[in-house]
Amino acid sequence: MYIPNVQQVIASGLAITSIPYFQTTGEVVSGKVLDYAVEKCIDSDKNVRCSKPFIVKKDSCYTLSWTTEGALSHTTAEVRDAGSGETVYYRDTNGEWKPEKGELVYLDFKPKIAGQANKTVEYKVETCEEDKVHLEA
Repeated sequence: MYIPNVQQVIASGLAITSIPYFQTTGEVVSGKVLDYAVEKCIDSDKNVRCSKPFIVKKDSCYTLSWTTEGALSHTTAEVRDAGSGETVYYRDTNGEWKPEKGELVYLDFKPKIAGQANKTVEYKVETCEEDKVHLEA
């Protein structure tokens, strides 16, 4: 008789719910959303304003990159805990992040220039090159 272990059960559950499970190399999550001018992941008009949740590993390195439509636009990326909604990290520019703990998170993008809200943000989260080299060796 086959009895799955805890890790297999968790991995199966995450696969079913389409949440990326402990990505080791490459792209973790990417997409397009509206900025977080309306502070809800799905606003009253059904616009998506947050990324899909994804799992990060403690002390792994992730590269956050994004662009916002418009000639005069600037958004800050916020990484939020998926359970509480609390901000666990933020950046004003593309760059790297090393989480202090493993957790389920999502991204939102706060507009920083007055009058430039409700813009489309294209984003990507990848593992850092240093982690790719280390994991592939």
